[in-house]
Amino acid sequence: MKTVTRLLMLAALAALLAAGCGSNANKPIAGASATVKAAEDEALLAATDVAAAARLDLAAGVPVSGTLSAGWEARVTSPFDDVVEEVVVREGQRVSKGQVLGRFRHDIVATAAASATARLKSAAADYERQQNLLAEGAVSERDVEAAEAAYRAAQAAEASASKALEDATVRAPGVGTVTQRSVQSGTRVGAGDPLFVVADTRELEFEASVPSEFVNLVRPGSAVRLDIAGFEAGAIQGRVARVNAQADPATRQVKVYVNVPNHAGRLVGGLFASGNVVTKEARKVLAVPSAAVRHEGETTYVWVLAGGQLRKQAIQVGLRDESRDLVEVLGGLGEGDQVVTGAVDGFTPGRAARVSGKES
Repeated sequence: MKTVTRLLMLAALAALLAAGCGSNANKPIAGASATVKAAEDEALLAATDVAAAARLDLAAGVPVSGTLSAGWEARVTSPFDDVVEEVVVREGQRVSKGQVLGRFRHDIVATAAASATARLKSAAADYERQQNLLAEGAVSERDVEAAEAAYRAAQAAEASASKALEDATVRAPGVGTVTQRSVQSGTRVGAGDPLFVVADTRELEFEASVPSEFVNLVRPGSAVRLDIAGFEAGAIQGRVARVNAQADPATRQVKVYVNVPNHAGRLVGGLFASGNVVTKEARKVLAVPSAAVRHEGETTYVWVLAGGQLRKQAIQVGLRDESRDLVEVLGGLGEGDQVVTGAVDGFTPGRAARVSGKES
């Protein structure tokens, strides 16, 4: 009997121990639960969702966009029907005024010019002789008039032949760059056919249109700052040269022409550019992207990421650079502060956040 009782007690004790172990296994660990919850609440930001407040040069004004073109351009065409015997330049080559670009066949025009010169000399001599004979009474006035007419005709023919001989050598009409070559050596062309285009890009012209309501802000001499792909923002500058006196009846916009110096030759014609006709400038001011600036009632604020947490920071803003999407910050931020430019849904002050290093 004692043995049975002892066995029952041992069985009960084993069951009790088993129940206790099961209870501990299913009990959650407080520290682990808190860590998981914190990780779920952390906001992950892509590298493109944040930007640092930085000191920059800003410009406000009338936005413009358009295309750069050569300040001077000449299209050289064929003076007559003939074969281009030789082409001596290539596209992209710099040329000076009067430099040879190509040559037509010289033999025919040279012969024609020599013949015309000879006829002119003969006609001049006959005209002079007729005048002398008239003084002696040996010929009539009509004979002298006929000799004079022949002389004048010979002069015109000689001038035309000399011009043809001169035109047989095609020369650059001014300093510039050969931007187009339409012929090769041996090409037959007709009068008026295109041969070359020579453009001077030492100064470019930027043509743009502005809405008519802004035309009173745009005057000859106004500064213009342009953004062009591959160049530092706002690095290309020029000045308004002319403002069209007539608005486009379809768009109600006015053409503006801007001179853009290009002495270093970094720019080429045909580039697209956008920017501002500057009406107000600010140098080395604290600025953030426009996307970071948000509004709530009359309050202007940004979300700042600092110390791994988000902070809602009220700011005061100034100049807006529309062409570069930047806003001047007059107060509330310091240089280098990280502001959020991406979506901020679910953000609350004090929420943990970090930059994941991946693009959104």
